[in-house]
Amino acid sequence: MRFYLIIFITFSATWTNAQNYVDLVKINYSTTPFNSYDSLKGIKTQLQEFSTDITLPIVLDSTKTFLTGVLFEQINLVNEPSSRNTFYTINPKFGLNYKHSEKVTGTYVFLPKIASDLQNGLSQKHFQFGGIALYNIKKSELFKYRLGIYFNQELFGPFVVPLLGFYYQSKNKKLEANFTLPISADLNYELTKNIKKGAAFNAIVKSFYASDFNNNYITKTTNELFAYVQFNFPSYRILIEPQVGYSVARSFRIYDADDKLDFKLSAFAFGSKQQPLNYDFNDGLIFKIRLVYRFMLENK
Repeated sequence: MRFYLIIFITFSATWTNAQNYVDLVKINYSTTPFNSYDSLKGIKTQLQEFSTDITLPIVLDSTKTFLTGVLFEQINLVNEPSSRNTFYTINPKFGLNYKHSEKVTGTYVFLPKIASDLQNGLSQKHFQFGGIALYNIKKSELFKYRLGIYFNQELFGPFVVPLLGFYYQSKNKKLEANFTLPISADLNYELTKNIKKGAAFNAIVKSFYASDFNNNYITKTTNELFAYVQFNFPSYRILIEPQVGYSVARSFRIYDADDKLDFKLSAFAFGSKQQPLNYDFNDGLIFKIRLVYRFMLENK
């Protein structure tokens, strides 16, 4: 146990710089009310999503940390009156965190994944390959810049997202901001020693092979805004976050397997205009619960 504590503490110090913690396990469950479609009457869809994200760092030396882990995700589209479609993501993570200097740290992660309904066996279309390179530039003990790039070979074509952000913590450690735009943002404030309130933003674009839809593919696109309360149980190193949110510009669009883009740069698509084979359902509320196993580098 002492060996693993050393691994986690060293990882937190070298990878996060300003943060005094590392989240080793993150479990999320969310559900929505039944949502109507823009152009269809009598049909509604409910979303149910579950994910588990595990990260395990292995320290190689004072400048290098090997990063491993896995993300599992299950998305259920429950359609009234009785049909259900389920899609999965199985995403192992392999990477390296390298301390280039006292101020600059780079994180490089290879992200192969299976993204499909897992029906009728596995083929090449079930697999996708991507990665991320992210640099943290330390300006002080409480502030760092963040820049990088994300790439994934989606079923609709190459997908590239430039990343820009920062991490900030106030001197009294009550206010914390963690932004990696345009993908995510989190801002929270400590109300009491073990309770925080906050707001979060997530932008999601991903694709799934859909054998049940004539071997075509589905692209999930959504922007989600959440308000939350975070309850910290330090004796167990566990956080619980009930969240209430709302989706913006949400869609689960089915495309023909040959209907692809030349490439997509963040929100900008290049190439032929895609033609969805289904209708969009409306934006709406999201109810979410988040459970985190957090290892603290130091007590607040």
